[in-house]
Amino acid sequence: MKYFLLTLLTFLLIGASPDDARKANEAYHNGNYAKAISLYKQAINDNPKNAKLYFNLGSALAKAGKNKAAIRTLEQFKSMVDDPKLDAKANYNIGNIYSKAKKWDKAVTSYKKSLRHMVMDFDAKHNFELAKQKEQQQKKKKKKQQQQGNKQQNKSNQNQQNQPQNKNRKNQQNRQQDQQNKQNPQQNKQQQQQRNRMSKAEAEKILKALEQKEKELLKQFKKRNVESSPDKNAKDW
Repeated sequence: MKYFLLTLLTFLLIGASPDDARKANEAYHNGNYAKAISLYKQAINDNPKNAKLYFNLGSALAKAGKNKAAIRTLEQFKSMVDDPKLDAKANYNIGNIYSKAKKWDKAVTSYKKSLRHMVMDFDAKHNFELAKQKEQQQKKKKKKQQQQGNKQQNKSNQNQQNQPQNKNRKNQQNRQQDQQNKQNPQQNKQQQQQRNRMSKAEAEKILKALEQKEKELLKQFKKRNVESSPDKNAKDW
């Protein structure tokens, strides 16, 4: 079964260039869409009022990937016909073009228009349901992406708000410290002098201890010299 496949209208041309239209159809079925487009355009130049040529040209343009031109040509075809079934066929092809481009919302709209006049068309029903399902999935995905984007944006905004607060708090602390230093210069000076006196006292204490140690060593040295010297009053036998 064929889904998302473009259809052609088969017909016999009355008037100019029937060979061009027939060759265009052959080129289309053989996959030579560039040649088919050229031949359809030649046929339209010879027979501009033949609406079916526009339908087939639109299908060939779509196959060649020229979606905008294809839709424009099919819309032109719709304006040239009064038959609801032909209009439905054009909408069916437009729906297929949008489906190929994954523009599911527009595809759903086109299939709805087609089904108004082709209620029993199984392909149109199937494509409509499939496009509707894809559209819902696309909406859910887009909504999820938006939620994630909003979450990241809120987190970024929160971080930006916190940074100035932290900076302001730190600046305020520095200002308070500077203010305290300005308000108590005498106290700061006294504290510095006290630290200096403590350092001097500690140095004097260490120096006295060294001097005392030196005296003790000198005293011990003298004592050893006295004990080791000979007794001058001893008798010589």
